[in-house]
Amino acid sequence: MQEFSQDPALVQAFLVESTEFLQSMDQDLVLLERTPENEELLNRIFRALHTIKGTAGFFGFHPIVQLGHRAEDVLSALRRHDIHVAPRVMTALLAARDRLGEMLADLGSSGLKSQYAIEGLVAELEAVTKTSSLENRDDSQLERVQNLGASSNRNDNDKDNDNDNDNDTAIKQVSAVSNTMRVDVRKLDDLINLTGELILERNRIVQLAKEIGSNTNAVDSPLSHTAARLSFITDELQTAALRTRMVPVETVFSRFPRLVRDLSQSLNKDAGLIVRGQDTEIDRTMVELLSDPLVHLVRNALDHGLEPPEERERAGKPRQGTISIQARQEGDHILVSVSDDGAGIDPARILAKAIERKLVTAERAASLTPREILDLIFLPAFSTAEKTTAVSGRGVGMDVVRTNLKRMNGSVELQSRVGHGTTVLMQLPLTLAVLPVLLVQIADEIYALPLRAIIETTRLSAATVHVVDGREVVRLRDEMLPLVRLRSLCSVDPTAQPAEEKIVVLAVAEQRIALLVDRLIGQESTVIKPLAAYLHDCAGIAGVTVCGDGRVRLMLDPGGLWNWAADQTAPAVLQ
Repeated sequence: MQEFSQDPALVQAFLVESTEFLQSMDQDLVLLERTPENEELLNRIFRALHTIKGTAGFFGFHPIVQLGHRAEDVLSALRRHDIHVAPRVMTALLAARDRLGEMLADLGSSGLKSQYAIEGLVAELEAVTKTSSLENRDDSQLERVQNLGASSNRNDNDKDNDNDNDNDTAIKQVSAVSNTMRVDVRKLDDLINLTGELILERNRIVQLAKEIGSNTNAVDSPLSHTAARLSFITDELQTAALRTRMVPVETVFSRFPRLVRDLSQSLNKDAGLIVRGQDTEIDRTMVELLSDPLVHLVRNALDHGLEPPEERERAGKPRQGTISIQARQEGDHILVSVSDDGAGIDPARILAKAIERKLVTAERAASLTPREILDLIFLPAFSTAEKTTAVSGRGVGMDVVRTNLKRMNGSVELQSRVGHGTTVLMQLPLTLAVLPVLLVQIADEIYALPLRAIIETTRLSAATVHVVDGREVVRLRDEMLPLVRLRSLCSVDPTAQPAEEKIVVLAVAEQRIALLVDRLIGQESTVIKPLAAYLHDCAGIAGVTVCGDGRVRLMLDPGGLWNWAADQTAPAVLQ
């Protein structure tokens, strides 16, 4: 049946299914190490590996079969209680899982190699199967297992003969009928892009219907009915199209049990992981953009946040620290948080390091609030690490997190209490494809603001405007908000003031600013296009969009507006 290995569709189906099995095994193996009495979990891991091995035998992928068979022997010994769950056993199984992942990656790119350097790993799997005193292992032994497979390749002539039951199982897996189907993501991307273009044309038709209706006094015309019906259908199509590209955030969270396990061992720390909200859905285009910030935050929590077990004990804490990753949907955005119950962040230390590295002047430092001091962590190349290690101190800091969040039109906020821990809260839009916006006008120009960042709109009263420390603020229900005059940013003649001005209150994390505009145009859903490469660093601008009148409009960035409000000596950026 090895001729089936020449069928690209069948091989692709095997790759996708086996990769999914390996992803679940990564989490399940780490969980089994914590709950060794969980027989159902052990059986699930065994079934996943058995399916991969059996299907690989069906295709004639012998290196996968050989390694899978040896790992399966270890799981069988665990199921028979011949051996017990122990660090050395789990490390060997995780090493086998990683090696199988490398083989699948090769199969999907350049093709499966005829030989792999797996002799040491196979020997270790055989050794742990025969050993019952696995709890008594030393750390150097653990390090040797983790580095298995690093030796040079040599010919692998060991063939494993699978039985007929394995092949029968494989055939059933390949030919199974499901009520779902796998679709090339590029086709979904094309669908979303075309839906976005349709929305722009819908906005244009709705605008034309309004203009024609107002000119002819025919508000209830057939064109108006058609425009309204088109608007409804387009909204429904947009919702359906976006759902096709939504995936559970579990696809990102699934890698962290293994990351926490391995990294806590290398740092000699005891850490537990709590994951909540895995079923929260997110646009698949945001998965990879979210992955890097989350990895960085979890590594930071382990390296900088959690104390060593002895230090935690002296502080009256449990020896095992806790890292928590949570996701939930609120309205049209997703909230993702990473928390730890570690030592927290000392603002004094952050400020001293920022002054030492000349990231802030001593005069400016004296006027910073505790929240503004914590925000210094997001400056490029900022790090409090005293020495360079494999985990930290290489100048790749929290600015990576903020940069990636900005690409997703999101924001990040940091909260910390010394001695109690740290929480990093990230806010993301549900999708990057279509964004509800509020259109505002300054002189003859119209700008777009992301609707999710708007708290409220109100009229400006001159009596509520004050000057504090040389900066304008506006009093709104006993709260003083920094006032940003959009006319100043746009270099509009300040003497030509409109008869009435409006305030748009924007939220930037937990900060609030009051944006002063001439007029509110209204809301609409639109497609945001990125700026050209030579414009992507323009402060205060997040992208461009096409409005209903066919003209290109700038999308304003609330985060950039907040930065300008914090330093009103900055030059105009929207000229």
